[in-house]
Amino acid sequence: MKRTFKAAVAILTAIVLSPLVGYAMNAENDPSYYLIKDEAISFTEADSGKAVTPEQMKELGLSKEMDKNPLAVGAIINTGAAAWGVITSGAPSSGVDASHATATPGLSFNWNALTGWKGPKEIIYSYKVTNLMGIDVIKVKYKIAFFYGGTEDSTKVPANTMKENTYVPVSIGENTPKEPIIGSYIINFTVRPVEIDIKWGWKFDLTVKMSDPMNIGTKLRPIAYLQSELYWSVSNALSTKGGNWAYGVDGLGNFKDLTQDIKGINDGLPVPEQIKTAPEVNWN
Repeated sequence: MKRTFKAAVAILTAIVLSPLVGYAMNAENDPSYYLIKDEAISFTEADSGKAVTPEQMKELGLSKEMDKNPLAVGAIINTGAAAWGVITSGAPSSGVDASHATATPGLSFNWNALTGWKGPKEIIYSYKVTNLMGIDVIKVKYKIAFFYGGTEDSTKVPANTMKENTYVPVSIGENTPKEPIIGSYIINFTVRPVEIDIKWGWKFDLTVKMSDPMNIGTKLRPIAYLQSELYWSVSNALSTKGGNWAYGVDGLGNFKDLTQDIKGINDGLPVPEQIKTAPEVNWN
């Protein structure tokens, strides 16, 4: 009796699933399955604007290089990563959770000496690819997030830090008064996957490359600026296409999608090699 029941269930399951399996096999054998009909991208943005104390992430280390090659007063550097993978072959890249970029003072940076952080500001992008059969073959979401507005607190500068790092002359002369540098910086800039849904036979890769930080303010009132380019590629058995999305953020909390400004610059270039793991850092 039990065997008869199990056999009946197996037969019924086969009857129900066979049309679906047949449809999937036919779909994957149809060239239309591998041809793109439409691409769509959208985003949502959130920012509380409240003061916060962000978690201190691992610095990837430029201090030894700064000892060898001192930076100019007011210089802004990235103590995080210059590049990392976000999605590799349709899965979160190894090390993506620990990868981040910063734009902080090069000479006077000390975690405890920067206060007034706000955020995180978060922008979630949704990217969807639909094939000629009307199937959404790629649906991914990735989140850009960063803390901003951190500024120098001279009362918390360690005693062994040169005051010239945090104070600069306001005019030329030996005895001229000095004013403190009051900047607006960026920390913990991240790009991470939120959702990944990719159909059989399709691949999607996403890699971040950061520009060097810039000061878009003044020497006394520096404003950090970071620009990121997200290189993406979509591929299947018939074709591969790719491009990049560019974004700019600053220490005042502003976010700008620069993709339209740079559209066409990289047309015709080969798809960049994907980064398998986060860059390793040698502390020796």
